[in-house]
Amino acid sequence: MANVTDAAFRRLISEIAKPSVMWTEFVSCEALTHDPDSRRRMMTTLKYAEVERPVVAQLFGSKPEQFYESAMIVRDLGFDGIDINMGCPENNVNNQGSGAALILQPDLAVDIVAACKRGAGDLPVSVKTRIGFHHIDYKDWVLRLLGTEPEVLTIHGRTRDEMSKVPAHWDVIGEVVTLAKSAGSPALILGNGDVESL
Repeated sequence: MANVTDAAFRRLISEIAKPSVMWTEFVSCEALTHDPDSRRRMMTTLKYAEVERPVVAQLFGSKPEQFYESAMIVRDLGFDGIDINMGCPENNVNNQGSGAALILQPDLAVDIVAACKRGAGDLPVSVKTRIGFHHIDYKDWVLRLLGTEPEVLTIHGRTRDEMSKVPAHWDVIGEVVTLAKSAGSPALILGNGDVESL
């Protein structure tokens, strides 16, 4: 989560109660692959300590070729996995065609996952998304994502338009689990939303 899960926060959490996995703040693929100054700033966000392992780098963007390049960088940095953010509801991210905006562009989303997997090599690739953009409408979207064979599909139980203004729809997250099982997907489905304490 941006401005929350930085390296200092992750190290503190590791000391208090080591979770099963940690994620970085999300990192812009465009900034990571654009110019030396932007890349230097993003590399600071990608710093981690061994105590955080397993640690997953979360990326966002809208261009498959930048995901390919970013995945190679993340792989070379020694991360344990890559997570693609297709759920951020913020306007400044969505206006770039990134985050939850990809819900409206499923073909591009599939291309992004494929490019990221090529760049990642043997690293597992996962996706985080929401249950719809304007309203709850997840079935076709989730099936398209499951077709890319992510290791993990994290479902935030709100639509993009709901932001974090309403309680998460955990019942819908349960429906996604059922859908994934009926589709024969081996992907782990993680629920997300309204987690307010450790």
